[in-house]
Amino acid sequence: EPLPDETLASCKNTDSILLAAIGGPKWDGLPREKRPETGLLGLRKGLGLYANLRPAKSIKQLLDASSLKREVVEGVDIMVVRELTGDVYFGEPKGVETKNGERVGYNNMIYYEHEVTRIGKIAYDISMKRTKKLCSVDKANVLDVSQLWRDVITKMNSDYPDVELSHMYVDNAAMQLVRWPKQFDTIVTGNIFGDILSDEASMLVGSLGMLPSASLGDPSGPGMYEPIHGSAPDIAGQDKANPIATVLSAAMMLKYDLDQPEAADAMEEAVNKTLDAGFRTGDIMSDDCTQVGCKEMGEKLLSNL
Repeated sequence: EPLPDETLASCKNTDSILLAAIGGPKWDGLPREKRPETGLLGLRKGLGLYANLRPAKSIKQLLDASSLKREVVEGVDIMVVRELTGDVYFGEPKGVETKNGERVGYNNMIYYEHEVTRIGKIAYDISMKRTKKLCSVDKANVLDVSQLWRDVITKMNSDYPDVELSHMYVDNAAMQLVRWPKQFDTIVTGNIFGDILSDEASMLVGSLGMLPSASLGDPSGPGMYEPIHGSAPDIAGQDKANPIATVLSAAMMLKYDLDQPEAADAMEEAVNKTLDAGFRTGDIMSDDCTQVGCKEMGEKLLSNL
């Protein structure tokens, strides 16, 4: 089973969860309900983790690692707040069946008002701690569910009068993220749109191997922290992986769940010092730097902590 009952029970009784990357082609032949990704969805659902926080912040030492021009990405600091437990991934009914002699597949894109309200509150609260700019991304010109989303987020703005709220259709948002990403600060969006946009935003900084994420729910329960990159089976066991995203995920855990912001800051500073010293794993390697493997990068980070 991708998520045994005892695993979920153990997670519910802990202070916080640090999750490694999961999945890989060796499980592709299994039925969907047996794959590791299904276990991750079940973990989010079982723990009530409805908000995914994905920072995308340019790192001065790695500006040239981005596929975009330096002047486009320099100074980028975006937080994508993605709703995790609703939308088309969980909507019912769903399935594949045969009608009139051919197969038809269907999913149901659905949001309840309370689901939009609770993710909206997290996004507004985060924007208040940042630059007080919030962009809500939807497809309200086509989808009824997005019209509900927009109505709820707009109504909530009266409770946060200091926040400058804007709305953007998801296709335009995808374009604007690569055209001029510095126009964004906090973005809030639904599950499927957030799945796509957060990956796009992450590549602004040059490598998936650099970025952490947090999944949050009820403040009384544990959050879950994980790097946004995949399991990279093509480099497994070769000492090539970049550990920084996992280290920064642990820093987010210290900050949001364990109330140890000083320790989190120290871990982030260790990353900066290591990069300043010119050490790089292969995915972020550039001229005049020293390439190291996963183990040595970890040792450099530890020595700078």
